Amino acid sequence: MAIRSRFISLEVSLLLIMNKKTIAVIAISLLIGGISLAALLDYYGIMTGSGEVSAPEFYIGSATNETLLINEKSPDCAHFDLEDSSVRAFKTEGDLEGINFSYIPKVRFSVRAHITKGTPQDLTLRFGYIGDNGPVTICETDVSIGSGIDNYTTDFIECSGGPINARKFYYEMKGNCEECKYIIGKCAGGFYTKVELSK
Repeated sequence: MAIRSRFISLEVSLLLIMNKKTIAVIAISLLIGGISLAALLDYYGIMTGSGEVSAPEFYIGSATNETLLINEKSPDCAHFDLEDSSVRAFKTEGDLEGINFSYIPKVRFSVRAHITKGTPQDLTLRFGYIGDNGPVTICETDVSIGSGIDNYTTDFIECSGGPINARKFYYEMKGNCEECKYIIGKCAGGFYTKVELSK
């Protein structure tokens, strides 16, 4: 009887020792597996990709409030006038919180216009931004406007610099005549008075 109880006691001790070793082996295996998985995720788990970002387009919003819309077409095709050498400056709404460009953009101007009083005249078109130090024009050109309503589009023009800490963007139109009147349409037949940016 004493031998048998010693034998049972030895069996139980061996089982306990084997269970502890098994638990230790499993724990070490899990630890090594976890470290290996973490290393693999660190190496292969980095997500990379590329995408194409389209350059913005700026459309005339409200002629009355002189607003400029970003990537949103004019809500109506109304027109407005510009007399003599006066200026109309259309600005984006809200604060853009200091946008910086890492490149010098190119700009293409489009305008639908004609002169109703006076002879054909140039219309000065400007694009720029309002930063911490006020307005900065970065691109400018003149377009010769005739007496018949027409759509005018320039080639892409390289700007003098890129926006730095831009709070707003603007599209400005300035008359270049005395005793004349420009009529400018926001859109017609799929054509829009706008500014397009490109790299």
